[in-house]
Amino acid sequence: MDEVKAALKTVEKKTGKTFGGSKNPLLVSVRSGAAISMPGMMDSILNLGLNEETLKALIQATANERFAYDAYRRFIQLFGKIA
Repeated sequence: MDEVKAALKTVEKKTGKTFGGSKNPLLVSVRSGAAISMPGMMDSILNLGLNEETLKALIQATANERFAYDAYRRFIQLFGKIA
């Protein structure tokens, strides 16, 4: 977990965004990383980092409420299915 946190900090520095930030949120997608993967079984969770606060920032940044809520819906659906 320490490696993940360090890598996330690196991405934050390079992008100027903050994971969980309420002004300029960093959203990431994660994919399962099984030691032995089966074809067609690589599930991904999109838009990790979206929550009620970051959703507001995404709406403001894109000026597109429908897009932001669709991204949030996708995150909730995939997280519920995969995690």
